[in-house]
Amino acid sequence: MESTDLALVVAILCLATLFHGTLGFGTGLVAMPLLTLLIGVEEATAIVAFVIVGTTILLLRRNWQRLERRAALQLIASSIPGVPVGIFVLTNAPSDLVQRGLGVVLILYALYSLIGPPLTEASHSAWAYTLGFASGVLGGAYNTNAPPVVVYGSLRRWPPDVFRGTLQAYFVPLALVVWAGHGVSGLWSWDIVTAYALYFPFGLVALWFGHRVAGRIPAAAFQRVLYIAVIALGALLLV
Repeated sequence: MESTDLALVVAILCLATLFHGTLGFGTGLVAMPLLTLLIGVEEATAIVAFVIVGTTILLLRRNWQRLERRAALQLIASSIPGVPVGIFVLTNAPSDLVQRGLGVVLILYALYSLIGPPLTEASHSAWAYTLGFASGVLGGAYNTNAPPVVVYGSLRRWPPDVFRGTLQAYFVPLALVVWAGHGVSGLWSWDIVTAYALYFPFGLVALWFGHRVAGRIPAAAFQRVLYIAVIALGALLLV
């Protein structure tokens, strides 16, 4: 990896960490479309997995007291079987088609949520299991496991602190499974470890700043900010 590319990779990862620290998700959604312009999809997926593991563990420590444990366990249980399916997709299916399809779905969902009538609250456990499996597939394939669980959280109408806490409780074990799966599949390399080591101190600063920004978002405005962010991320996937 060239030094110029390495600096840009670190900058993109810091931007993604800032976003995740603010809203509680989004590392993969922000980083993957941008990183794939510089490095291959497989390299981008591997380095982002390193970043997600560290970010979610640190955020979970801050939000441990405010989470829906049952929902988190349901999402975890249904996501893990989807990870190997996603890794198979990564190594065998065209990534552009999947990413752009996901982008369209995200934009349509967020636009409807902003301007359409309210959707029914997703209280039945079938929602958690279905969206959890979809999240596992996307996580194993492209480190973009957030969209299905973000949709689930928004349908549950959780307040901001419960939303962030529950998502991190879900993200941590799945991130570890995805990260280990990439290692077993031979996706790790010296370039990836070096890039993560250079990113880490800057990532801590970005995460701290994101936490400060999150504290300034009023609870009443959180859902609207969330849907606007989802539209932006969906647009990134279309690039």
